[in-house]
Amino acid sequence: MKTELSDRIRIILEEQHLKQMELAEALGVSANYISLLASGKKTRVSLTLAKLLESLYGYSTEWIMTGEGVKNKAEYMRRQALERIMKMDTEDLMKIKEFIE
Repeated sequence: MKTELSDRIRIILEEQHLKQMELAEALGVSANYISLLASGKKTRVSLTLAKLLESLYGYSTEWIMTGEGVKNKAEYMRRQALERIMKMDTEDLMKIKEFIE
């Protein structure tokens, strides 16, 4: 589901339990800038800012910039790992179990 940038910024604020000022400080931008993003008055962010958001909070750069793709990189990686595990045979699964223990 594609969302507007303002929606994505509000999702990040809500999910991370951040106030606009806190997000602004973490990103090194003004609180007014975050307010403009969250209100929809500013409709684009730079690639640098999107990468910083990804680095700090785990939201994918693509999702931040376009609203498309995987929202959360960690969730994507978890799903990929589970898909690989589901394809493993019993012997490989036992090796992983031994490694973990």
